[in-house]
Amino acid sequence: MLMDRNWRKHRILVMIGTRPEAIKLAPVVLALRREPGVQLTVCLSGQHPVMARDALASFGIAPDEELALDPGAATAGARFTDLHRAISELLIRLPQDRIVVQGDTSTALAGAMAGFHAGIPVAHVEAGLRTGNLAGPWPEEGYRRMIAPIADLHFAPTDCARQNLLAEGIDPGTVHLTGNTVVDALIAIRAMIAQNSETALRLDTWRQGITGGKPIVLVTLHRRESHGSVLTGVATAIRDLAGEFRDHAFVLPVHPNPAVSGSVRSVLADVPNVCLLDPLGYEDFVFVMSAASLIITDSGGVQEEAPTFGVPILVVRNESERGEAITAGFAQLTGTDPERILAAGRDILKRGAKAELRGKVNPFGDGMAAVRIARLLTARSDATAGIESEAEPIIAATAEPGVDMPRFVQ
Repeated sequence: MLMDRNWRKHRILVMIGTRPEAIKLAPVVLALRREPGVQLTVCLSGQHPVMARDALASFGIAPDEELALDPGAATAGARFTDLHRAISELLIRLPQDRIVVQGDTSTALAGAMAGFHAGIPVAHVEAGLRTGNLAGPWPEEGYRRMIAPIADLHFAPTDCARQNLLAEGIDPGTVHLTGNTVVDALIAIRAMIAQNSETALRLDTWRQGITGGKPIVLVTLHRRESHGSVLTGVATAIRDLAGEFRDHAFVLPVHPNPAVSGSVRSVLADVPNVCLLDPLGYEDFVFVMSAASLIITDSGGVQEEAPTFGVPILVVRNESERGEAITAGFAQLTGTDPERILAAGRDILKRGAKAELRGKVNPFGDGMAAVRIARLLTARSDATAGIESEAEPIIAATAEPGVDMPRFVQ
Protein backbone atom coordinates (compact mmCIF):
# COMPACT_ATOMS: atom_id res chain seq x y z
CA MET A 1 0.00 0.00 0.00
CA LEU A 2 1.37 3.38 -0.98
CA MET A 3 1.69 5.98 1.80
CA ASP A 4 0.24 9.44 1.25
CA ARG A 5 3.24 11.61 0.42
CA ASN A 6 1.74 14.39 2.57
CA TRP A 7 1.48 12.13 5.62
CA ARG A 8 3.82 12.82 8.51
CA LYS A 9 3.91 11.96 12.18
CA HIS A 10 2.00 14.08 14.68
CA ARG A 11 4.59 16.29 16.40
CA ILE A 12 4.00 16.49 20.15
CA LEU A 13 6.14 18.53 22.55
CA VAL A 14 6.03 17.58 26.24
CA MET A 15 7.29 20.45 28.43
CA ILE A 16 8.79 19.61 31.84
CA GLY A 17 10.19 22.07 34.38
CA THR A 18 10.19 20.57 37.89
CA ARG A 19 10.55 17.17 39.49
CA PRO A 20 6.79 16.77 40.11
CA GLU A 21 6.15 17.56 36.44
CA ALA A 22 8.74 14.98 35.41
CA ILE A 23 7.16 12.34 37.63
CA LYS A 24 3.62 12.98 36.43
CA LEU A 25 4.52 13.33 32.75
CA ALA A 26 6.92 10.36 32.58
CA PRO A 27 4.03 7.86 32.24
CA VAL A 28 2.52 10.05 29.50
CA VAL A 29 5.85 10.09 27.65
CA LEU A 30 6.12 6.30 27.88
CA ALA A 31 2.53 5.88 26.70
CA LEU A 32 3.04 8.24 23.76
CA ARG A 33 6.12 6.30 22.73
CA ARG A 34 3.85 3.28 22.29
CA GLU A 35 1.42 5.19 20.07
CA PRO A 36 1.94 4.91 16.30
CA GLY A 37 2.27 8.08 14.28
CA VAL A 38 3.77 10.28 17.02
CA GLN A 39 7.00 12.27 16.74
CA LEU A 40 7.68 13.03 20.39
CA THR A 41 9.97 15.71 21.81
CA VAL A 42 10.60 15.79 25.57
CA CYS A 43 11.97 19.14 26.69
CA LEU A 44 13.35 20.26 30.06
CA SER A 45 12.67 23.97 30.45
CA GLY A 46 15.58 24.59 32.83
CA GLN A 47 13.38 25.54 35.78
CA HIS A 48 14.74 22.74 38.02
CA PRO A 49 17.01 20.95 35.53
CA VAL A 50 18.92 18.51 37.76
CA MET A 51 15.95 17.31 39.82
CA ALA A 52 13.73 16.99 36.74
CA ARG A 53 16.41 15.13 34.79
CA ASP A 54 17.03 12.72 37.68
CA ALA A 55 13.29 12.04 38.03
CA LEU A 56 12.97 11.24 34.33
CA ALA A 57 15.97 8.92 34.59
CA SER A 58 14.08 6.86 37.18
CA PHE A 59 11.71 5.94 34.34
CA GLY A 60 14.46 5.39 31.78
CA ILE A 61 13.72 8.66 29.96
CA ALA A 62 16.32 11.13 28.70
CA PRO A 63 15.20 14.58 27.48
CA ASP A 64 15.51 15.41 23.81
CA GLU A 65 15.94 19.14 24.46
CA GLU A 66 17.18 21.20 27.43
CA LEU A 67 16.72 24.96 27.48
CA ALA A 68 19.17 27.48 28.90
CA LEU A 69 17.71 30.12 31.22
CA ASP A 70 19.08 33.37 32.56
CA PRO A 71 20.56 32.61 36.01
CA GLY A 72 19.86 36.19 37.01
CA ALA A 73 16.08 35.76 36.67
CA ALA A 74 15.44 35.64 40.42
CA THR A 75 11.82 36.79 40.76
CA ALA A 76 8.76 34.80 39.72
CA GLY A 77 7.98 37.36 37.02
CA ALA A 78 11.50 37.38 35.62
CA ARG A 79 11.64 33.59 35.62
CA PHE A 80 8.32 33.36 33.78
CA THR A 81 9.46 35.89 31.16
CA ASP A 82 12.68 33.97 30.57
CA LEU A 83 10.84 30.64 30.29
CA HIS A 84 8.38 32.11 27.78
CA ARG A 85 11.27 33.45 25.70
CA ALA A 86 13.15 30.14 25.72
CA ILE A 87 10.11 28.01 24.88
CA SER A 88 9.01 30.41 22.12
CA GLU A 89 12.46 30.18 20.53
CA LEU A 90 12.26 26.38 20.71
CA LEU A 91 8.91 26.38 18.90
CA ILE A 92 10.42 28.44 16.08
CA ARG A 93 13.34 26.02 15.77
CA LEU A 94 11.23 22.88 16.18
CA PRO A 95 7.65 23.47 14.96
CA GLN A 96 5.05 21.34 16.75
CA ASP A 97 1.46 20.23 16.23
CA ARG A 98 0.67 20.01 19.95
CA ILE A 99 2.23 21.09 23.24
CA VAL A 100 1.55 19.25 26.50
CA VAL A 101 1.94 20.98 29.87
CA GLN A 102 1.26 19.70 33.37
CA GLY A 103 -0.07 21.27 36.52
CA ASP A 104 0.55 24.82 37.65
CA THR A 105 4.24 25.69 37.47
CA SER A 106 6.00 28.57 35.74
CA THR A 107 6.95 26.12 32.98
CA ALA A 108 3.34 25.01 32.52
CA LEU A 109 2.02 28.55 32.11
CA ALA A 110 4.98 29.72 30.00
CA GLY A 111 4.61 26.66 27.76
CA ALA A 112 0.88 27.25 27.36
CA MET A 113 1.41 30.94 26.57
CA ALA A 114 4.19 30.18 24.09
CA GLY A 115 1.96 27.62 22.38
CA PHE A 116 -0.92 30.09 22.29
CA HIS A 117 1.24 32.80 20.73
CA ALA A 118 2.55 30.34 18.14
CA GLY A 119 -0.93 29.04 17.28
CA ILE A 120 -0.17 25.57 18.64
CA PRO A 121 -2.94 23.68 20.50
CA VAL A 122 -2.26 23.18 24.21
CA ALA A 123 -3.16 20.09 26.26
CA HIS A 124 -3.24 20.47 30.04
CA VAL A 125 -2.53 17.43 32.21
CA GLU A 126 -3.94 17.66 35.77
CA ALA A 127 -6.38 20.39 34.81
CA GLY A 128 -9.10 21.82 37.03
CA LEU A 129 -7.53 21.91 40.48
CA ARG A 130 -8.75 24.92 42.47
CA THR A 131 -8.58 26.32 46.00
CA GLY A 132 -10.51 29.49 45.18
CA ASN A 133 -7.75 31.57 46.79
CA LEU A 134 -5.24 33.28 44.49
CA ALA A 135 -2.89 33.73 47.46
CA GLY A 136 -2.78 30.06 48.36
CA PRO A 137 -0.98 28.32 46.89
CA TRP A 138 0.85 31.21 45.25
CA PRO A 139 1.50 31.51 42.34
CA GLU A 140 0.15 28.08 41.42
CA GLU A 141 -3.56 28.88 41.82
CA GLY A 142 -3.25 31.82 39.43
CA TYR A 143 -1.14 29.89 36.93
CA ARG A 144 -3.54 26.96 36.57
CA ARG A 145 -6.52 29.30 36.22
CA MET A 146 -4.71 31.16 33.42
CA ILE A 147 -3.93 27.94 31.53
CA ALA A 148 -7.56 26.80 31.38
CA PRO A 149 -8.88 29.27 28.75
CA ILE A 150 -5.76 28.74 26.61
CA ALA A 151 -5.90 24.95 26.46
CA ASP A 152 -8.15 23.02 24.08
CA LEU A 153 -7.70 19.66 25.83
CA HIS A 154 -8.18 19.41 29.59
CA PHE A 155 -7.24 16.15 31.35
CA ALA A 156 -8.99 16.30 34.72
CA PRO A 157 -7.62 13.91 37.36
CA THR A 158 -10.88 13.68 39.32
CA ASP A 159 -14.54 14.46 38.82
CA CYS A 160 -14.21 17.41 41.21
CA ALA A 161 -11.55 18.92 38.92
CA ARG A 162 -13.77 18.25 35.92
CA GLN A 163 -16.70 20.01 37.57
CA ASN A 164 -14.48 23.01 38.39
CA LEU A 165 -13.66 23.41 34.70
CA LEU A 166 -17.27 23.06 33.61
CA ALA A 167 -18.32 25.67 36.18
CA GLU A 168 -15.81 28.08 34.60
CA GLY A 169 -17.48 27.67 31.21
CA ILE A 170 -14.90 25.36 29.61
CA ASP A 171 -16.38 23.43 26.66
CA PRO A 172 -17.49 20.02 28.05
CA GLY A 173 -16.30 18.34 24.86
CA THR A 174 -12.70 19.31 25.67
CA VAL A 175 -12.73 18.11 29.31
CA HIS A 176 -11.81 14.47 29.91
CA LEU A 177 -11.77 12.57 33.20
CA THR A 178 -8.59 10.49 33.13
CA GLY A 179 -7.36 9.90 36.68
CA ASN A 180 -4.07 11.28 37.95
CA THR A 181 -0.86 10.17 36.26
CA VAL A 182 0.95 10.20 39.60
CA VAL A 183 -0.78 6.90 40.41
CA ASP A 184 0.65 5.46 37.18
CA ALA A 185 4.10 6.70 38.20
CA LEU A 186 3.90 5.26 41.71
CA ILE A 187 2.77 1.86 40.48
CA ALA A 188 5.62 1.86 37.95
CA ILE A 189 8.28 2.82 40.51
CA ARG A 190 6.99 0.29 43.02
CA ALA A 191 7.17 -2.40 40.34
CA MET A 192 10.72 -1.39 39.44
CA ILE A 193 11.78 -1.70 43.09
CA ALA A 194 10.02 -5.04 43.53
CA GLN A 195 11.56 -6.46 40.36
CA ASN A 196 15.12 -5.42 41.26
CA SER A 197 16.35 -7.30 44.35
CA GLU A 198 19.54 -5.20 44.51
CA THR A 199 17.55 -1.96 44.64
CA ALA A 200 15.13 -3.37 47.21
CA LEU A 201 18.01 -4.49 49.44
CA ARG A 202 19.77 -1.13 49.12
CA LEU A 203 16.66 0.78 50.08
CA ASP A 204 15.83 -1.47 53.02
CA THR A 205 19.39 -1.24 54.35
CA TRP A 206 19.33 2.54 53.92
CA ARG A 207 16.01 2.81 55.77
CA GLN A 208 17.27 0.70 58.65
CA GLY A 209 20.35 2.91 58.86
CA ILE A 210 18.46 6.19 59.20
CA THR A 211 15.52 4.99 61.31
CA GLY A 212 16.95 2.13 63.37
CA GLY A 213 13.88 0.13 62.41
CA LYS A 214 11.46 2.58 64.07
CA PRO A 215 8.09 3.41 62.51
CA ILE A 216 8.39 6.40 60.17
CA VAL A 217 6.72 9.79 60.18
CA LEU A 218 7.59 11.48 56.87
CA VAL A 219 7.61 15.29 56.80
CA THR A 220 7.88 17.55 53.74
CA LEU A 221 7.76 21.35 53.97
CA HIS A 222 8.40 23.97 51.29
CA ARG A 223 5.43 26.27 50.57
CA ARG A 224 6.33 29.89 49.82
CA GLU A 225 3.37 31.27 51.75
CA SER A 226 4.65 29.53 54.90
CA HIS A 227 8.17 30.96 54.87
CA GLY A 228 9.21 32.72 58.07
CA SER A 229 7.33 32.53 61.36
CA VAL A 230 4.63 30.20 59.98
CA LEU A 231 7.17 27.58 58.95
CA THR A 232 8.98 27.94 62.27
CA GLY A 233 5.67 27.26 64.03
CA VAL A 234 5.05 24.13 61.96
CA ALA A 235 8.58 22.92 62.72
CA THR A 236 7.91 23.51 66.43
CA ALA A 237 4.85 21.26 66.22
CA ILE A 238 7.01 18.56 64.58
CA ARG A 239 9.56 18.94 67.39
CA ASP A 240 6.92 18.53 70.08
CA LEU A 241 5.32 15.54 68.34
CA ALA A 242 8.71 13.87 67.99
CA GLY A 243 9.29 14.47 71.69
CA GLU A 244 6.07 12.64 72.56
CA PHE A 245 6.71 9.76 70.13
CA ARG A 246 10.36 8.92 70.66
CA ASP A 247 9.71 5.40 69.39
CA HIS A 248 9.13 6.87 65.90
CA ALA A 249 11.67 8.23 63.43
CA PHE A 250 10.68 11.57 61.91
CA VAL A 251 12.24 11.70 58.43
CA LEU A 252 12.43 15.17 56.83
CA PRO A 253 14.14 15.68 53.46
CA VAL A 254 15.08 19.37 53.76
CA HIS A 255 14.20 21.60 50.82
CA PRO A 256 17.35 23.42 49.59
CA ASN A 257 15.70 26.88 49.67
CA PRO A 258 17.44 28.76 52.53
CA ALA A 259 14.07 30.21 53.57
CA VAL A 260 12.99 26.63 54.32
CA SER A 261 16.20 25.01 55.52
CA GLY A 262 17.01 27.85 57.92
CA SER A 263 13.71 27.57 59.80
CA VAL A 264 13.70 23.77 59.78
CA ARG A 265 17.27 23.32 60.98
CA SER A 266 17.03 26.00 63.66
CA VAL A 267 14.17 24.11 65.33
CA LEU A 268 14.83 20.45 64.54
CA ALA A 269 18.58 19.96 64.11
CA ASP A 270 19.15 18.70 67.68
CA VAL A 271 16.07 16.50 68.09
CA PRO A 272 17.39 12.90 68.49
CA ASN A 273 14.65 11.08 66.55
CA VAL A 274 14.37 13.62 63.72
CA CYS A 275 16.41 12.69 60.65
CA LEU A 276 17.13 15.76 58.51
CA LEU A 277 18.18 14.54 55.06
CA ASP A 278 19.22 16.09 51.78
CA PRO A 279 16.52 15.93 49.08
CA LEU A 280 15.83 12.33 48.13
CA GLY A 281 15.78 10.68 44.74
CA TYR A 282 12.33 9.61 43.65
CA GLU A 283 12.85 5.89 44.26
CA ASP A 284 14.07 6.60 47.79
CA PHE A 285 11.21 9.01 48.47
CA VAL A 286 8.57 6.56 47.23
CA PHE A 287 10.12 3.82 49.36
CA VAL A 288 10.00 5.96 52.53
CA MET A 289 6.52 7.23 51.73
CA SER A 290 5.13 3.72 51.27
CA ALA A 291 6.60 2.66 54.63
CA ALA A 292 5.40 5.69 56.62
CA SER A 293 2.82 5.52 59.40
CA LEU A 294 1.98 9.20 58.90
CA ILE A 295 2.90 11.96 56.46
CA ILE A 296 2.91 15.63 57.49
CA THR A 297 3.15 17.85 54.43
CA ASP A 298 2.36 21.16 52.77
CA SER A 299 2.90 19.60 49.33
CA GLY A 300 0.12 19.25 46.80
CA GLY A 301 1.62 16.23 45.08
CA VAL A 302 2.15 14.22 48.26
CA GLN A 303 -1.57 14.54 49.00
CA GLU A 304 -2.16 12.64 45.75
CA GLU A 305 0.63 10.10 46.24
CA ALA A 306 0.00 8.90 49.80
CA PRO A 307 -3.47 7.37 49.13
CA THR A 308 -1.88 4.88 46.72
CA PHE A 309 -0.06 3.44 49.75
CA GLY A 310 -2.88 3.94 52.25
CA VAL A 311 -0.89 6.39 54.41
CA PRO A 312 -2.71 9.05 56.49
CA ILE A 313 -1.77 12.67 55.75
CA LEU A 314 -1.81 15.88 57.77
CA VAL A 315 -1.98 18.80 55.35
CA VAL A 316 -0.35 21.79 57.08
CA ARG A 317 -1.94 24.40 54.84
CA ASN A 318 -5.01 26.59 55.08
CA GLU A 319 -6.51 25.39 51.79
CA SER A 320 -6.18 22.30 49.67
CA GLU A 321 -6.96 21.80 45.98
CA ARG A 322 -6.99 18.04 46.64
CA GLY A 323 -10.19 17.88 48.65
CA GLU A 324 -10.80 14.35 47.35
CA ALA A 325 -8.13 13.02 49.74
CA ILE A 326 -9.91 14.69 52.66
CA THR A 327 -13.37 13.46 51.62
CA ALA A 328 -12.06 9.91 51.17
CA GLY A 329 -10.57 9.92 54.68
CA PHE A 330 -6.88 9.88 53.78
CA ALA A 331 -6.08 13.49 54.71
CA GLN A 332 -6.85 16.08 57.37
CA LEU A 333 -6.47 19.81 56.74
CA THR A 334 -4.96 21.21 59.94
CA GLY A 335 -3.88 24.67 58.84
CA THR A 336 -0.54 25.90 60.19
CA ASP A 337 -1.46 26.30 63.87
CA PRO A 338 1.11 24.31 65.89
CA GLU A 339 -1.41 23.15 68.48
CA ARG A 340 -3.79 21.78 65.85
CA ILE A 341 -0.94 19.98 64.07
CA LEU A 342 0.29 18.48 67.33
CA ALA A 343 -3.18 17.32 68.39
CA ALA A 344 -3.97 15.76 65.00
CA GLY A 345 -0.60 14.01 64.78
CA ARG A 346 -0.94 12.69 68.31
CA ASP A 347 -4.38 11.27 67.54
CA ILE A 348 -3.26 9.50 64.35
CA LEU A 349 -0.16 7.93 65.89
CA LYS A 350 -1.92 6.83 69.06
CA ARG A 351 -4.72 5.00 67.25
CA GLY A 352 -2.63 3.61 64.39
CA ALA A 353 -4.79 5.26 61.75
CA LYS A 354 -2.95 3.68 58.81
CA ALA A 355 -4.65 0.36 59.50
CA GLU A 356 -8.04 2.08 59.29
CA LEU A 357 -7.38 3.12 55.68
CA ARG A 358 -7.06 -0.40 54.33
CA GLY A 359 -9.80 -1.04 51.79
CA LYS A 360 -10.59 2.62 51.13
CA VAL A 361 -10.88 3.66 47.49
CA ASN A 362 -8.03 5.73 46.08
CA PRO A 363 -9.73 8.87 44.75
CA PHE A 364 -6.92 9.72 42.33
CA GLY A 365 -6.92 6.89 39.86
CA ASP A 366 -6.32 3.34 38.75
CA GLY A 367 -2.92 3.53 37.05
CA MET A 368 -4.32 3.94 33.53
CA ALA A 369 -4.41 7.75 33.23
CA ALA A 370 -1.39 8.03 30.94
CA VAL A 371 -2.79 5.49 28.47
CA ARG A 372 -6.06 7.43 28.30
CA ILE A 373 -4.22 10.72 27.81
CA ALA A 374 -2.01 9.32 25.04
CA ARG A 375 -5.02 8.00 23.18
CA LEU A 376 -6.89 11.28 23.52
CA LEU A 377 -3.83 13.15 22.23
CA THR A 378 -3.73 10.88 19.20
CA ALA A 379 -7.56 10.80 18.82
CA ARG A 380 -7.88 7.08 19.44
CA SER A 381 -11.53 6.04 19.59
CA ASP A 382 -10.85 3.70 22.55
CA ALA A 383 -9.34 6.50 24.64
CA THR A 384 -11.84 6.51 27.49
CA ALA A 385 -14.20 3.59 26.97
CA GLY A 386 -13.49 -0.09 27.47
CA ILE A 387 -9.85 0.62 28.14
CA GLU A 388 -9.50 -1.70 31.11
CA SER A 389 -10.23 -4.80 29.07
CA GLU A 390 -7.57 -4.38 26.43
CA ALA A 391 -4.83 -2.08 27.68
CA GLU A 392 -2.00 -2.45 30.15
CA PRO A 393 -0.42 0.03 32.56
CA ILE A 394 2.97 1.43 31.59
CA ILE A 395 4.61 -1.11 33.90
CA ALA A 396 2.25 -3.84 35.02
CA ALA A 397 1.81 -4.05 38.78
CA THR A 398 -1.05 -4.59 41.16
CA ALA A 399 -2.43 -1.91 43.44
CA GLU A 400 -1.25 -1.74 47.03
CA PRO A 401 -2.97 -4.57 48.90
CA GLY A 402 -6.07 -3.29 50.63
CA VAL A 403 -6.27 -0.01 48.70
CA ASP A 404 -8.92 -0.30 46.02
CA MET A 405 -8.78 1.59 42.75
CA PRO A 406 -11.83 3.17 41.10
CA ARG A 407 -12.67 2.69 37.44
CA PHE A 408 -12.41 5.70 35.13
CA VAL A 409 -14.48 5.34 32.00
CA GLN A 410 -15.58 8.87 31.16
